[in-house]
Amino acid sequence: MKYSFQTIVFLLSALLWACKPQITDKKYLVGFSQCTSFDSWRKTMQSEMQRELSFHGDMQLVIKDAQGDNDAQNKHINELVEMGVDLLIISPNEAEPVTRSVDQAYRSGIPVILIDRKTNSNFYTAYVGANNYKIGKIAATYIASLLDGQGKVLEIKGLKGSTPFIERHNGFRDQIKTFPQIEVTEIEGEWGGEETARKRFVELMKGGNSFDLAFAHNDIMAYAAYESYRELSPGGSLEIIGVDALSGPGGGIDYVTSGILKASLLYPTGGDVAIQIASDILHGRPYDKDNELVTTVIDSSNVHVMRMQTNKILAHESDINRLAERIDQQRVVYKNQQYILYVIAVLFVISALSFAFTLKLLRERREINKSLKKRNEEVSRQKAEVMEMSQQVNKANQSKIQFFANISHELKTPLTLIQGPLDELHSSNTLTGFMKKDLELAQRNVRRLTGLVNQLMDFQKIENGRMKVRASKTELVGFLKEITDSFRNLAKKGRYTLIFDSREDRIDLWVDKTMIDKVFFNLLSNAFKFTPPGGTIKVILLPVPEKNEVVIQLTDTGMGMSKDQRARAFDRYYQGDDSRADGTGLGLALSRELIAMHDGTIEISSQKDVGTTFEVRLKMGDSHFSEEQLSSDGDQLVNDHEIEDGFGYEEGVEASMADHEFTVLIIEDNQELAAFLKRKLAESYKVLWAKDGEAGVTLAKEQIPDLILSDLMLPKLGGRDILAKMKSDVRTAHIPFIIMTASSSEEERVEGVREGADDYITKPFSFRFLSERIKTTLANRAKLREHYLHEIPSDQSQRSEGKLNKKFVNDFTAVVEQNIADQSLDVNVICESLGLSRIQLYRKVKAMLGYSVNDYITTVRLKKAKYLLSTTDKSIGEICYEVGFSSPSYFSSTFKSKFDISPSEYRQNRANS
Repeated sequence: MKYSFQTIVFLLSALLWACKPQITDKKYLVGFSQCTSFDSWRKTMQSEMQRELSFHGDMQLVIKDAQGDNDAQNKHINELVEMGVDLLIISPNEAEPVTRSVDQAYRSGIPVILIDRKTNSNFYTAYVGANNYKIGKIAATYIASLLDGQGKVLEIKGLKGSTPFIERHNGFRDQIKTFPQIEVTEIEGEWGGEETARKRFVELMKGGNSFDLAFAHNDIMAYAAYESYRELSPGGSLEIIGVDALSGPGGGIDYVTSGILKASLLYPTGGDVAIQIASDILHGRPYDKDNELVTTVIDSSNVHVMRMQTNKILAHESDINRLAERIDQQRVVYKNQQYILYVIAVLFVISALSFAFTLKLLRERREINKSLKKRNEEVSRQKAEVMEMSQQVNKANQSKIQFFANISHELKTPLTLIQGPLDELHSSNTLTGFMKKDLELAQRNVRRLTGLVNQLMDFQKIENGRMKVRASKTELVGFLKEITDSFRNLAKKGRYTLIFDSREDRIDLWVDKTMIDKVFFNLLSNAFKFTPPGGTIKVILLPVPEKNEVVIQLTDTGMGMSKDQRARAFDRYYQGDDSRADGTGLGLALSRELIAMHDGTIEISSQKDVGTTFEVRLKMGDSHFSEEQLSSDGDQLVNDHEIEDGFGYEEGVEASMADHEFTVLIIEDNQELAAFLKRKLAESYKVLWAKDGEAGVTLAKEQIPDLILSDLMLPKLGGRDILAKMKSDVRTAHIPFIIMTASSSEEERVEGVREGADDYITKPFSFRFLSERIKTTLANRAKLREHYLHEIPSDQSQRSEGKLNKKFVNDFTAVVEQNIADQSLDVNVICESLGLSRIQLYRKVKAMLGYSVNDYITTVRLKKAKYLLSTTDKSIGEICYEVGFSSPSYFSSTFKSKFDISPSEYRQNRANS
C-alpha cells in the first residue's frame, strides 16, 4: 500500500510537472546597430521596433548606438557578431566607412537587414526604406508648382556620405532641371544638425542673398532655417519645406499645422517593417529583398487629416503597449500561481485555477470580439459613405453631360436657321468678293460649332447607352486611305509629308464606318494641329493574324507630350497646356469610347519635341459583336467633316498696301479673326499682323506703327506682357495700345488700363464700334502731339502723357537747342546723341510732334531768330549765323517763306508796335 501511495505521488508529481506551462527564454537574438539616436526620427524608429517585438515573443533585440561615429559603428557591428546574434539590423552612419564590416558579417552567414540607408555593396539580405531619390523628385515637382515654374530655391543638404541625403539631392537636382527658370543654391549641413544648418544659413543670408523657398533634407534643418530667418528678417516671409513629417510635438506634422513649414514629405522609419522581415527570415518565410516605403507630401490641404490619423495611431500604440504590459504582468502572476500550486500539489486547486483562467481568457476574447465587431461596423459604415460619395460624383458627372447635351439640342435649331440663310446668301450672284469671304467665314464657324454640338450629343448617347454599333463588312484599306486623302490639300499647303502605308492591298474588317470615320478624322486633325509645317505624318495598317487583329498606327513628328499629358490625354475636357489646344477636350475621349465599343484598344506613346504615335487595335471577324450589332448595309453614313487648313494667312505687312496715313499692328493668334480684321481695317489703314506676342514685339520695334490692336491671350507673350514691353521702351512708349479679350471682368479692365492700355474691347464686339474706338484713339493722339511742339511751356511735365514720352521730347529738344548754331546739325547727329536709328527717329518725332526732323530744326531756328530780332540789336547777319543758317540770303528767303515777311521788315514792325 505504501508503494502504491509513493507511486501515486510520483505519478501526480510527474503529471503536475508535465502540465506546468513551460516559460522559455527568447529563442532568437537580434542585434541592431543604430547610427545615432539623437533625433526624434531615430527614436520613433526604435519605438516602432519595440512595439512590433511585442507581437514576436521569440525575439530579443539588442541595440547599440554609434552616436554618429563611423568607427564606433564598425566596432559595434563586430561586437554583435561576436555575441552570436541570429540576425543583424544596421542603419549605416555613412555608406563607405561601414561597408567592409557589413560585408564581413554577411559573409559569416548572419542575415543582414539594412534600414533607411545602404552601403556601397549588395552584400545584404534585405533593405527597408523609402525611395529617397523619388522623395527628391516629388519635392522638386511640388516646389515648382508652388513657384509656378520660376524663382530662387535654397537647398539645405545633409551629411555628405549619407546615402538618403545623396539620393534626395540627386532626385531633387534631376527633377528641378526640368524647370530652367528655377535657380537653386545649395548649402550642406551635418546630420541635419540644427546648429550647422543654422550657421550656414545665417552666413548665406547675411551675404545679401534672398530666396523664394527653402528645401531642407529633414525637418530639423528646416526648423533651424525657420528660426534663423525669423531672427534675420522678423517681418519677412520664406516658405520652407522639410522631410520626415513625424507626429507629435516638435515633429514635421506639428510644424506644418502651426505654419512654420509650408510642407513636409512623409519619410517612414520602417522600424516595424524591419522586425516583421526579421521574423520572416528567422522562421524561413518568404520575404522581399528590397522593401520600399511609401511617401507623400503633407501640407495644409491634408495635414489635419494626417494629424488625426497619427493621433489615432499613437492612441492605438499606447493601448497596445498597455496590453503588452498587462500580458507580461499576467504571465508573471500565472507563473507564480503555477509554482505555488505545484508546491502544495493540490490537483483540484490547479484545475480550479486553470478553469478560472480559462473563463478569464474567454471573457477577454468576448471583449476583443465585441471590439472587432464594432471596428468592422465602422469600416462598413465608411465603405458605405465612400460608395455613396462615388455615386454622387457619378450623378454629378451625368448631370453635367445631360446639361451639355440639352444645351446641344437647343443649339441645333438656331444653328440650322443660321446655316440655311448663310448657304442661300453664299449662292447669290450679287455678292462682292469681300462679302463672300465674310459669309464663308461664318459658314466655317457654324460647321465648327455644329461639330462640337455633335460631339456632346455623342457623349450623351454613350452615357445613356443609346449609341449602338452598326458594324458592317468594310474594306479597311480603301476606307482609311479615303480619309487620309481628304487631308492631302492641307498637307500640300503646309508642306507636310503625308504617308499612307498598308502591308496588304485589301483588309476586310467589321466596323461601324461612321464611328471609325470620326475616330481617325479626329486623330489626323490633331496630328496636323500639333505638327509644325514641314513635318511628317504617317498612317500605317498592319494585320496581325496570330492575334486575329489589325493594328493601325498614326505617327507624327510634332511637339510630343510630357508624361503627365500622356496620362491625361484621354480624359474628358482635358486640353493640355499648349496654346494650340483650343478645342473642347472631347475628341480623344470620344475616340477611346468609340474604339472600346468595337472591343478594341487605343494607346498612345509620345516623347516631348520628338513626336506622338496613336496605336489602334481592332479585332478581325465578327464574333465579338452581337447579332443586333451586325448590319448587312455596307453603305453607312460617313461624316461630312470640315478641314480647316489654317494656312494662307501671311504674317507681317498686309498685302494691300494703300497709301494710308496711319499704320495699325494687329497681334492675334486666331487666323480667321486676324484675316477679318486685316481685311476690314485695310480700307482705312496700313495694316501689319503678327500671330504671337514675340513676333508682335519685334514687328512693333521695326515698323513703329501708329496703333497696336492686341489679343489678351497669346502664345509666347500675353497681351499685358506686350503692353509692358512697349511702354518700357522709348522707341514704342508713345504707341496707343488697345486690348481685345473674351473676359468681361471689371477687374481685368481696370488692371489693363492701369498698366497703360488706351482701351479694352470685350469679345464679341461690333466692328463698327472697334473702328470708331481706333479713330478716336488716333485723333486724341494727334491732339496730344500739339503739346510737344517747341513752344511747349516750361511746366509741360504736368500734362505729359508718360514719363518715357516726356523724356524723349526733352532729350530731343535739348539736342536741337544745344546745337542750334551748328550748321552741320542734321538727323545723323541727333540719332547718334539719342541712340536711335534714322527710321526710329523719323517715326517717333513724326508721331510725337507732327513734324519731320529737318522741318522741326528749321522751325526752331526761325522761332529763335524771331526772338533775337525782337529783343536784341544784333545785325541780321549775326542772328543768321547764331541760329545755324549758312548765309544771310538763305536765312532771309527761308524767313520770308515761313512768315511772309523779311527779317528787316519784321524787326521794323516790332519796333513800331
